[in-house]
Amino acid sequence: MSLETCIVWLNEPLTTKKVEAFTRAVVDRGGRIELTATRGAFIISIDHTFIDELRAMPGVKLIGGVEIRPRKVPIIKKPLPAEEFT
Repeated sequence: MSLETCIVWLNEPLTTKKVEAFTRAVVDRGGRIELTATRGAFIISIDHTFIDELRAMPGVKLIGGVEIRPRKVPIIKKPLPAEEFT
């Protein structure tokens, strides 16, 4: 079971039912909604075996895979002056 992150687009017209059905389908299959954007674009992470099921859903267009790399945050260490401790 390997997770695959991809961009998915829901076709217009967007309705609440369509968005709920899509998000429920992703979550029920063990996936996650990573990001939602305007006009029906989603970035999801889901097991690669379910990608074809999502592609077959009406009104869902699979754009492609994405690689999300975590950013490294630098640790800033500042020495404290000695007079603060006395």
